[in-house]
This record gives sequence, C-alpha cells and structure tokens, in this order.
Amino acid sequence: MGSTIIKKKLKTTLALIGATFALALTGCSSSPIAAPTPYKSASSKAAYGYSSEKLSDNEIKVLFKATDKTPADLVQQYALYRAAEIAKSQGFSHLAIVKTSVDKKPVMAREIMANNEQPVAFQTDKQCTMSGCDEVAQPMAVPSTNDVVKTQINDIYFTIDVKISNDLNALGKNAFTVEEVLSEPLASKKQN
Repeated sequence: MGSTIIKKKLKTTLALIGATFALALTGCSSSPIAAPTPYKSASSKAAYGYSSEKLSDNEIKVLFKATDKTPADLVQQYALYRAAEIAKSQGFSHLAIVKTSVDKKPVMAREIMANNEQPVAFQTDKQCTMSGCDEVAQPMAVPSTNDVVKTQINDIYFTIDVKISNDLNALGKNAFTVEEVLSEPLASKKQN
C-alpha cells in the first residue's frame, strides 16, 4: 500500500516537471530567431512564412512574412512562387502582379553568436585569507560558441496582389506563365 502512494506521488512529480519543462520551452521559443526564413506556410498569424487571401475569382493577395536576415530578392521570389502555386491549383495558366507593398516592424529576436576565436583565458585576482594568498580565476562575460543573445531585427511583411487568368492578353505585357514561375528553383541568386 505504501508503494502505491509513492508511485502516485512520483507520477504527480514527474507530470509537474514535464509541464514546467514544456512551459519553459514554449517561453524560449516565443521570440523569433534572427535567421533567414525558409519557404513555408505560416502556421499562425504571428508565424513566419506565406499566407494568402482570395480577393475575387481572379485576384489573390499573398503575404510573405520574413526576418530581415532573409535576402529581399528571396522574399519576393517566395511570394511570387506561392501566387503561382495558387494560380495552378485553381486552373489558371498566367498571373500578373498588380500591387506590391513592404512593411517593417522591429522585434526582439534570439541570435546565436558564433565565436571562432580561441577561448579567452579567465582573468585572475589575488584572494587573500589568514592562511595566505591564492590566484583565483574570475569568470567574465564573453561570448562562447553557444551563446544565445537578444538582438533587434525587423520583421518584413511583403505583400503582392496578383491577377490570375488563362488569357495572357487580359493581364498585359508584365504577365508571367505559371509554369515559368514554378520552374525556377527557390534559391537566392549568388552574387560574385
């Protein structure tokens, strides 16, 4: 009978530890990471990635939310690519950008500081007691290879309004074919 009580207490304690750990992880992951944003669907309104809205039967709005660590040309490419995916899924063969807008919002983010230098030696101080003096190492706040620091970045909100059609002439001279956009690989252009 005593072991049953102990098992219940152990289960309760483990459940509390698990809940505390889960809350700690959630708290840590609530601030964004200062890194480039990959091409992905935004899982919520606050998340990074693409989202879209149908404005009419032949017009859509695509938003791509990214960190400012993501190259601007890649953010634009992601938004256009998503528009082409939507056009294709709705049976359209052409698209044209009608309007673009870019907004920035400063946010605090986590950034991993990489330090490729040799480890810094600890500063030493003399610590004296009645039995004599000793050299004592004093810890210093220096970045290590695993330091995570808070830094300010900008969230970038790139929005495009796109008309979609099966008639190239209805969209004008700046229209794209859906296949042309989807055939381009999603990667930033390398600069020499």
